[in-house]
Amino acid sequence: MISICIPIYNFDVTELVDELLKQANHINYPVEVLLFDDHSQAFFRQRNSLLASRSNVNYLDFDFNIGRSKIRNRLADIATGQWLLFLDCDVIVDDPDYLKRYIDNLSKAKVICGGRKYGPKPFRNELLLRWKYGVARECKTAFFRQVNPYSSFISGNFLIEYDTFHKIRFNEELSGYGHEDTLLGLDLKKHQVEILHIDNPTVHLGLDPNYEFLVKTEQGVLNLARILHIMPCMRREIEKSIKLLSVFRFLRHIGMLYPLRWVFKVLTPVIKNRLCNSNPPIILLDIYKLSLLAKVYTPKWKKFEY
Repeated sequence: MISICIPIYNFDVTELVDELLKQANHINYPVEVLLFDDHSQAFFRQRNSLLASRSNVNYLDFDFNIGRSKIRNRLADIATGQWLLFLDCDVIVDDPDYLKRYIDNLSKAKVICGGRKYGPKPFRNELLLRWKYGVARECKTAFFRQVNPYSSFISGNFLIEYDTFHKIRFNEELSGYGHEDTLLGLDLKKHQVEILHIDNPTVHLGLDPNYEFLVKTEQGVLNLARILHIMPCMRREIEKSIKLLSVFRFLRHIGMLYPLRWVFKVLTPVIKNRLCNSNPPIILLDIYKLSLLAKVYTPKWKKFEY
């Protein structure tokens, strides 16, 4: 049996759950759907709670927000299937063979990643930055993801064997938004767990408005820095395997630390305004993230000024 684990936050998952149940019924494969709401707004809790009446669906909402890593671990604690399929709540499945494709690959690896794709370009300019970033950086075929399987790991659409997950789990030291999947990918590499990437993407719908995405980006950069505290023994390997840290390490060695700090201190308002217009350049987002890393960096990553 597959336990489909969906952490929910301010999103209606009715369409996603209906499609997954339809596919499971069509191929006659046993599944359970676990829906844990991480203290969403009342509208979404009321809407999603209706799914509890469906066969093989368990719904639970929390009285307070426990965070992205913790809620995924709680889902796994309740799951009874031999396999756990983790899905983000803000996706849809547009392939009628989505579930079957995972099932057909169960014998090939203990961790299987399906990938991500995006819909058409949004009409609203305030959603362009997140869409453009997703299309440019997150939409990769299985062939390219398999070249660097651990660096390409994302937690929004992956299948993992139950016992394997519970040997590793999401690291709850990492709080807030971003890079919980990066950390799990590093743990999988540390424990030498093979990852198979296949072309079985979900469609990402949750496009944050530009300024909200920038706030999340900042949180993600800080979490990336925290990973170096959580896994100090892998610091050098982490800096090499994560492109942003690798580029930052190079720039630091050639004396660009103080210029990057100047960029953050002086040009942040200009950069943010440029990123929120109708044609945001993704390279500018990279520069902003590098300048933020420079701001919080101190030698040997032993201390950060958050």
